[in-house]
Amino acid sequence: MPRQDEGKGVPSERIAQGIEEVIVTSQKRAASAQKTAISLSVWRGKELQTLGITNIQALTSVAPDVNILQNEGNAVITIRGISSHDVSEIGDPAVAIATDGVYTNRGFSFNSSFYDLDRIEIERGPQGTLAGRSAVGGAINLVTAKPTNRKEANAKVEFGNYGAVNSWAMVNIPFSDKVQLRAAFSSSYNEGYRDLGTSGYGDGANNVSGRLTLGLHPFKGFQGTITYQGTRMGGAGPVVYNSPYQFDASGNLITSIQPLPSGSLRHLDVPTRPALSSLDHALRWNFEYTLPYITLTYLGGYSTTNYSETNDSSSNVSYSRLIETWNANARPKTQNQEFRISSDQSYRFFWTTGVYYFKENDSLYSYDDIPVDGVWAKPLIFDYQTIARSLAWYAHGTYRILPTLRITGGVRYTWDEKTRSGSILFPEDSSKLPYNYIVSQNYGHGSWTKVTWHAGIEYDITSRNMAYFKVDTGYKPGGFTDLNAYNPETVRAYEVGFKNRFLNNHLQFNVSGFWENYTGQQVSQIVSNYSGGGAIINNAGSSRIYGVDPSLLLRWPEIGEFNLDFQWLHARFRDFAVAVTKPMADGSSSTVMQQFAGNQLPQAPNYSVGAGFSRYWRVPSGRVLTQIKTRFQSGTYLYFTNEKDSRQKAYTNTTALAEYFPDMGHWHAQIFVRNLENSRILTYAAENGYANAYAYSFAAPRTFGGAISVEY
Repeated sequence: MPRQDEGKGVPSERIAQGIEEVIVTSQKRAASAQKTAISLSVWRGKELQTLGITNIQALTSVAPDVNILQNEGNAVITIRGISSHDVSEIGDPAVAIATDGVYTNRGFSFNSSFYDLDRIEIERGPQGTLAGRSAVGGAINLVTAKPTNRKEANAKVEFGNYGAVNSWAMVNIPFSDKVQLRAAFSSSYNEGYRDLGTSGYGDGANNVSGRLTLGLHPFKGFQGTITYQGTRMGGAGPVVYNSPYQFDASGNLITSIQPLPSGSLRHLDVPTRPALSSLDHALRWNFEYTLPYITLTYLGGYSTTNYSETNDSSSNVSYSRLIETWNANARPKTQNQEFRISSDQSYRFFWTTGVYYFKENDSLYSYDDIPVDGVWAKPLIFDYQTIARSLAWYAHGTYRILPTLRITGGVRYTWDEKTRSGSILFPEDSSKLPYNYIVSQNYGHGSWTKVTWHAGIEYDITSRNMAYFKVDTGYKPGGFTDLNAYNPETVRAYEVGFKNRFLNNHLQFNVSGFWENYTGQQVSQIVSNYSGGGAIINNAGSSRIYGVDPSLLLRWPEIGEFNLDFQWLHARFRDFAVAVTKPMADGSSSTVMQQFAGNQLPQAPNYSVGAGFSRYWRVPSGRVLTQIKTRFQSGTYLYFTNEKDSRQKAYTNTTALAEYFPDMGHWHAQIFVRNLENSRILTYAAENGYANAYAYSFAAPRTFGGAISVEY
């Protein structure tokens, strides 16, 4: 289905009733999306399942203003040009991701909850007051479906090319008005989109996840949920395709081409087998107690993950011919605790205040692996223990000056601390096996504090039209790599918006314009060092981001539903001077200072467009839903240098489907095609000084298939 942007509903025979309201909780309290003064998109869970959105990467096909890269199995999410490419154990995302309000810090954990959802809320722009420290670009909240007082069940099985078999199932059991249980299940499998020859397959999936949610209403005014979720992810791992560096006659690196294989990307020459394995256990809870004047809320969660990923790091240039893999192993344990008090919204002044605590313990053991004399040896090992803590207090309030005029304000104080201890091991003599390792002790520590704030004004022009203006600030803490320390980044954003319903609630038009000053952006760079290579994080001096993002939804009887979403974005470095290493054909290199002012921020296309049309048709003994949705994105760069070897060309990505619903029976059937154009879409592109190669990863190619569903 099309995007539920700030109130878009399900195209159906209810089209004659107009566009229904969608309730969101993005501002820590339930409110209509059309009455929430923020640029916000909402996607219903059933529509995401219909479209086959089973992971964070696939979300980009329906959310044109969200860009997502994959870096060593980690999702790098960009909203309005703001992202974080630091996927290390110390790094933080620039877009806050939460499931039922419980924050997720690691990019490899983002895909575990994409099933049996009530909705996904996407907030654009910094959300530092309510969402916290890692929301400089925006926030995404996955809201799972909760137990209800109605007996219901559904299941779906999907088959497709590349040996794909995906399934979803749910059952809801109300034991009484006070206790309900909801169980959900998801599995996904495909053999892999890339045939790597003797190395097997890559870019595949073999994932299973289950969720149990207990709903409690023991006495008047109290409601709560307790959720356990277990997820196992595996299969053919993400492919990193390293194309050997190419040099001109003078020995300089050629950056004016994209050295990708011609024709289909089904067959790639990758000498080692990628692999992915992850086991995740999560416990979440949310308790609310409503008193005469206030509501008390306590939510939180614990999670443990055992993550392992292997990808190719082989070098193949004139001065170095190596077979090599990078093996990342992490065991993060996280906890979230939040307690807040909210006043009744019926008062002239209503408010929310709370405290929040986050802690992550991570055990990291990652290493390079190379074949030496017929056995695999580890020439470089990282063995770390890390602890990250964050503590915050926040308050947010709204005051009604007039029944149609409101002012809003908020403040948040955040304290962050990060510590890492451990060692780097490398052989004393790499020619002798077994290795005798030299142990280099490594210790890092940093702490930061920051006050972020919000101020705004809202005006109801009519009961269905509103205007707002607001200013928000955001902050992301600093950190350190093996090579350097880096400072926090901050953003101040100005936004003006209008939200409108016309034509007796059949036409919705929303638009916002924004201007953001982005300071200290943490930019990741892959460099060579004494141990072979690594990542270094530099703070850009400043960036300027501005643009507009209008969206339109038309729902009309006998016609169907049409939606159009557009974003024009100007995101450029204003000051970013950094040392860049230039490799040479003879194996040497030179380091020069370079100013990148004027360059486009990574993953920040000038134009993004999403359009869709859907309609139900009467046929003998039933109805058929036809739907087509397409995304257009102009050319963009995936690396800060803006060289052509990291450029994603303009592309379109179209999904089309037809689904039959019989008049009698509990089943329906679907056929679909995704990425109809078979567009070559990069999910990663950079010059990798460690592998001496241009490194690339790719999104899914054209997929097609069918599905059968039952509902009771």
